[in-house]
Amino acid sequence: MKLIKLSVYKNNELIRAVPFKNGLNLIVNSISQSGGTGNSVGKSTPSRLLDYLFLSSGEDIYTEAEFGKPIPDVYRFINENTIYVELEIEGFDLKEHKIGRTLTTDPKSSVYYLDSKVCDKSDYVDLVAKQVFGQVNEKPSIRNLSHKFIRNTNEKMQNTTRFLHGNTKPDIYDQLYLFLFGFSGLDLLRDKANLNNKIRTKTKHLAAYRNPHRESALQKMIAPLKAEEAELQDKIDAFDFTGSQDSSVKELVDIQNKISDLTIGYSKIKTRLSYLEKSITKVRESASSVAGKELTTIYAEAGVAISDGLKRSFEDLVVFHNKVVSNKVNLLKSDFEEYQEEEARVRDEISSLQNIESGIFKHIKEPDTLKSIGILYNNLSKIKEQIAGISALLGKIESAKSEIESLENSKLKVVQEIAKNTENLDNNVELFNEYFGELSKSFYGDRYIFDLEFDLETEKCRFDVVNIAPNPTGGKKKGELSAFDLAYIQFVKSTNIKRPSFVIHDSIEDVDVNQVFDIFQRAEHLDGQYIVALLSDKLVDPRFDLLKKQSVILELSESDKFFKI
Repeated sequence: MKLIKLSVYKNNELIRAVPFKNGLNLIVNSISQSGGTGNSVGKSTPSRLLDYLFLSSGEDIYTEAEFGKPIPDVYRFINENTIYVELEIEGFDLKEHKIGRTLTTDPKSSVYYLDSKVCDKSDYVDLVAKQVFGQVNEKPSIRNLSHKFIRNTNEKMQNTTRFLHGNTKPDIYDQLYLFLFGFSGLDLLRDKANLNNKIRTKTKHLAAYRNPHRESALQKMIAPLKAEEAELQDKIDAFDFTGSQDSSVKELVDIQNKISDLTIGYSKIKTRLSYLEKSITKVRESASSVAGKELTTIYAEAGVAISDGLKRSFEDLVVFHNKVVSNKVNLLKSDFEEYQEEEARVRDEISSLQNIESGIFKHIKEPDTLKSIGILYNNLSKIKEQIAGISALLGKIESAKSEIESLENSKLKVVQEIAKNTENLDNNVELFNEYFGELSKSFYGDRYIFDLEFDLETEKCRFDVVNIAPNPTGGKKKGELSAFDLAYIQFVKSTNIKRPSFVIHDSIEDVDVNQVFDIFQRAEHLDGQYIVALLSDKLVDPRFDLLKKQSVILELSESDKFFKI
């Protein structure tokens, strides 16, 4: 992508147009015959307007830096007129786009434009993210990225790699540098984190199931219980009903056995119903949580063409998705209804048998016999319940182990993909360092290295600029920064990754004039855009004459300030 032209309109009238070109772009002040410094003519304003178009609040346009107080004439100019700022760019799609925003002292009241037409802020942000910064995910944010490419404060010009606010959390830099150097596995990192959370949850469940006995002990418990069950059943089958109401007692025993078996089966049906009910709720919730924009992103990341391949509108896509969810809910509801019918049938059968059981009790007149057979039956019922409970627990343990194994296998595949991306990241950093080292060597005779290391386990980055002479300051520090930013543009162009190939610098007056000349010479032949605002006093050396003629894109003066006020 590249910047084409920045335009500013006052009450629909064009008051300033700044064209950008490939290579070196200089914004300077005219040499004043009256001895003016050229410091207050608005050389930094273009960078601040670009930053405003990239979603800054714009406060730095109309307030002074040290105390944040409004600059009276600029503040009035903005509030008393309708100011519109527009930038023409060539996006990564190789098409020209216009992005525009009304300049106000209240950012919330700002109106956004695409191709000179009012648009929703979300559409504006989406285009800027994709066509200016090559960003298709939520993070890193446009605001964090913009600080790398628009260095228009002293802090950003003094900090080559840590150019964000001093309180910025380390994970913001992690996201930033992984993105800048072509690590395409940020979604994989999220997948890995989700899998780790699921594995931890399932592992906790497994630990709970194994308390107080592991599966090896539980399995050993079943054999003696089975033997005890068989022994009790034999005693019941061989029970001597002599002298008792033989048929009634036998019928009672038979009914109680059936009630016991049905009760165990009924418990399993209730468990299945509870699971199906939760599944239906979960599927319905997932359907309602899928926003349209999320769905578009999901299909896009899956490589499915929405407009050409599927030949259906976005609304059709949402309907299609919800239909799939609806079908799944219907299938689950069908199973749920079948189990409900089975539950009702078993419940009715148990109730019927209990009524028969109650009737038999009324007619039996041998309490001792009944008591004896009842004890046997109760013991058998308890044994069966123990066996069923242990079997169910073993089933949960095996299911949890199976799920953990499946999750671990999925995680292994994700980790392998992350490793591939990490290898690509390392190769990209190595290539960048070829350019960075060569440029810094040509500027200062010192070879700089950008040391970026990504820890696969912690998913954290460690980064630093390594130089033989530690902690350079002032002009030399800015020379290091120039080498870094020019090298990044060379890296972007050589790899064809979708990242900005422009950078804006301000306040390089304390860089040695020889280094400034070397930097400008390299920038002039750069396949990208190096935009610099500086005092013209820095360019009085005759060596700069040709560069000034070829590269000055904007010259301001006391009588022709940027906003013409």
